[in-house]
Amino acid sequence: MKKLATLTLTGLCIASPFALAGGQDGTELALANYAGLGLVAAKAFPLQIEFLAANGLQSYGELELGFGFGDNLALGAEVSAGLLFGLAQGLSAYGSLGPALGFGSDARFGLGAEMGLNLDVNKSSIFIEVGRHPASNYFAVGLRF
Repeated sequence: MKKLATLTLTGLCIASPFALAGGQDGTELALANYAGLGLVAAKAFPLQIEFLAANGLQSYGELELGFGFGDNLALGAEVSAGLLFGLAQGLSAYGSLGPALGFGSDARFGLGAEMGLNLDVNKSSIFIEVGRHPASNYFAVGLRF
C-alpha cells in the first residue's frame, strides 16, 4: 500500500504539462530526507504583482507535496506564495511561506516554508532546498525540467 501511495502521489505531481516551480518554468522533483528517504514535488504558477516585478522580484504561488519513509509514512502538502530573485547569471534564490498539512503519526496543520537556490544548466535547473511541513523538516536536491 505504501508503494502504491508513493507512485500515485509522484504521478499526480508530475502529470501536468503546465507548471512553474520555484518561480521558473518546469516540473520540480527532488530526492529528500523527508522523515527518512522521500520525495518532494511541486507545481507552481506565476503571480503578477507589478511593484515586486519593477524591483526585480518574481512572485509565484505553489502547491508542494512531500512524502517519505522513516519509521512511518510521513506526508505533507503546502499551498504557498513566494519570491524569486536573481543573484547572478544562471543563479537565483527563492523562498515561500503558506499554510500546510502534515500527516505522520497524526494529522497536523501549520505553517509551511521553503527556501533554496537554483543553478540553471541548459534548459533545466538543479536546485537545493530546505523546507518545513508540519509532518517533517526536509533537505532536498532535485531537478526542475
